[in-house]
Formats: sequence, structure tokens, C-alpha cells
Amino acid sequence: MRRFLLMAVLVSATMAVAQTSMTPGMQNAPARKSPLAGYAGAWVGTFEGHPWMTIRLTQQGTALTGTVQHQNDIKFTDQGDIKSVGDEQMTGNVESAVLTGDGLLLTVKDTGSQQTDRYVVRLTSANTAEVRMVAMSMPPGMPKPKPWKLSRVGPNAVTPVR
Repeated sequence: MRRFLLMAVLVSATMAVAQTSMTPGMQNAPARKSPLAGYAGAWVGTFEGHPWMTIRLTQQGTALTGTVQHQNDIKFTDQGDIKSVGDEQMTGNVESAVLTGDGLLLTVKDTGSQQTDRYVVRLTSANTAEVRMVAMSMPPGMPKPKPWKLSRVGPNAVTPVR
């Protein structure tokens, strides 16, 4: 009887372990990476060799948080390229970051004026991206701005100073 009881306990323990272990396919499966992970990091846009825009995004679980800094008073050529940027700097906090068919839609609230701006960031490679403002009112005759080029930089990148 003792022998039967010992066998029953061993069989039960073996079955419990077998039911909770991972299958070989599960053990070799790559970890699921969030689609937001490619956007996380520090991104810098330059104008005439100087940084004028910095976007810092940090992934926290299933969300991105961060800041956007750029020079104000941006002037454009008739073709939509940047002609000049002002000296005054705007800093905003990312209120939301949502993936859309066009890229990552950032809603940013200016820490000074409390004005809300929206940007779409589109990855063009692992270390380059384009960003454009969306839903902004354009004065009559103003050319439509082209997307601004961004490059991924280290986490301690400088803030835009001109």
C-alpha cells in the first residue's frame, strides 16, 4: 500500500510540473516587443548645424512619456523648408502618445503658455525619424512646412540652444 501511495504522489507531481512548464516552442519564441519601443529615446533636429529641436521619449509599460523642446518663431521658405528659428525656447510635456497609421501622434502641452500642439513622428530607420506639426492653423499664404529630420542621440544629448 505504501508503494502504491508513493507512486501516486510521484505521478501527480510529475503531471503538475508537466502542465505548468513551457513548451519548446514557447521557450524559443522571441520576447514580444512593444511597437512603442522604437520611438523611445532622445531625438534631435538640427538647423544650420545647431540643435533646435529635442524630443525625449521614455517608455513606461505600455505608454510613452517625455518632453519636446524647440526654438520658437520658426520661419519657412516658399518651399516649406526652415529658413530661420528664433532665440526663445518652448518646452512642453507629452500629454499622450498614440500610434496611428501615419506614425506616433504626440500631444504636447507647453509648460509656459499651456498651449497644446500635436506632432506626428514617423520612423525612417532605427536612428532617424521625421516629425511634423499637425492640426495647426496656418496664416494665409504661408507655405506648408516639410517634415523635420530627427536623429537618435544618446540619453544625455544637449538641449537646443542657439
